[in-house]
Amino acid sequence: MKKLLPFILFLTLAQYVKADPSDSTYNKDVFFNKLVKTNSLVPIFYNEQVKKQIGVFMRNFNNSTALLLGKAQYYHSLYATKFEMAGIPKQLFLVCASYSNCDPLFSDPDGASGMWTFSYAIAKKYNLATNSYIDERRNPEKSADAAVSYFKDLHDIYQDWLKSIVAFRTGPINMNMAIHKAGNTLDYTRIHNMLTPEYQNAAVNYMAFWYIWNYYPDHKIIPVKYKLPDTDTIQVQREIGLNAIAYNLNISEDVLRLSNSELRIDIVPISYNSKGLRIPKEKVGEYHAKLNILFPPTFIVVDSTLNDSLIMDNSILVKPLKYNDTLNIQVDEEEEEDENPKKVVKKDSKTVTIVYVVKKGDGLLLIADLFDCKTSDIKKWNGIKKDHIFKGQKLKIKVPKSKAAQYKKINTMTTAQKRKLAKRS
Repeated sequence: MKKLLPFILFLTLAQYVKADPSDSTYNKDVFFNKLVKTNSLVPIFYNEQVKKQIGVFMRNFNNSTALLLGKAQYYHSLYATKFEMAGIPKQLFLVCASYSNCDPLFSDPDGASGMWTFSYAIAKKYNLATNSYIDERRNPEKSADAAVSYFKDLHDIYQDWLKSIVAFRTGPINMNMAIHKAGNTLDYTRIHNMLTPEYQNAAVNYMAFWYIWNYYPDHKIIPVKYKLPDTDTIQVQREIGLNAIAYNLNISEDVLRLSNSELRIDIVPISYNSKGLRIPKEKVGEYHAKLNILFPPTFIVVDSTLNDSLIMDNSILVKPLKYNDTLNIQVDEEEEEDENPKKVVKKDSKTVTIVYVVKKGDGLLLIADLFDCKTSDIKKWNGIKKDHIFKGQKLKIKVPKSKAAQYKKINTMTTAQKRKLAKRS
C-alpha cells in the first residue's frame, strides 16, 4: 500500500492541473462549451482552476462581480479603442479586470501599481513618469497606451495572445523559464503547470472573467453602472491637500483621488498646474469663488525701510495696521517704554541624526512635513539628487536633540497617523 501512495498522489495532482480543452473530461462541461463559442481572438484555456473561478464570479458575493462588470464596462468604453486601433484584440483590455479589478489606485506588495500593475522597470521602459508626487502608472489613459505597446512587444516574442497575457503578468524572464521547464513546448497547457500559482492566475482569472463578460445575463447578474463625473481642470495657487478642496467644495475625496489618480499622495503640488487638477465641472465656478478661503493671503511684517507696510504673498502692499486695531496683536512693552532691554532667547542649536526607514506611501514632502524640515535638507543630508525615494530606503534626518525621542516615534506610525500628523503641523 505504501508503494502505491506516490502513484495515487500523482494521479490526484494530474487531475487538478489538467488543462487540455480537447480532453473528453470537458466535452460535457457547460462552462467550457460556452467558452469555446465566444468570439475570442485569445486561444481558449480551460481547466479545473478556471471552472472554480467562474463559480466565484457567479456567486457575486456582496455584489462584487456586478461592481467589477460595471467598472470594466466604463473603462472599456473609454480606452479599449486604443487596442483596436493598434491591431490588438479589443478583448485584451479586460486583462486589467482580472489583474487589478480595474482600480487605477491598485498596488501590490512588490511595488507594481495601477490598473495594469506595471512594475517600476516597465513604467520606465514605456515612458510612464514616477516621482514623489506623480505616478503615471495610475493614469488610466497613459497606462492604457503603455499596455498597448507592451502587448505588441510580447506578441512579437510569443506569437500568441494567451502567452502574451501571461507574460504581461509574469514578465518574459519567468515565462521563458516556464517554457524551458516544459521542454520548450509551445503548448500553453504544459507551460501553465510550470508556473507558480500566482502567475497561473493570469490565465485563470482572465478566462473566468471572459466567460462572465459574455454570459453574465445567463446568471442573472446585473452590472452596477459606474461613471466618474465629467471634470474640468483648475490651477492651484500653492501646494494644497485634496482633503481641503473636498471639504470646501463638498466633493467626495474618493472622486478627487480617482479623477486625479496619478497623484501618489493626497497633496497637489504647484508643479501639477502643468497638467491641471481635475474637479467636477459643476464645481469649477465655486472653486474660483472660494480661492481666498482655499488659499488665504499670508501677511508678513517687512522692514521699516518700506514704511512699515504689510505685504501679502501676492506682492500687493496694504495699509499699515496699528497695533490697537482688531487684529488683537499684542503691544510689546518696549514699544511703550523702552526702558528694559529685550531679552534674547537662544535657540537650541544642538542636533542629532536619526534614521527614518521609508514606508509604502511615503514621499519627500510628507517626510519633510513630519520632521519639520525642507525636502532640500533631506536631499542634502542623504546625497539625493532626484525626488525619487523607495520603500526600505534609510534616510538620515537631523533633528533637535531635545526632541529626538519624539521624532523617533514617527518610524513606528501607520500611514494614516503620519498623514494626520503632517496635516496638523
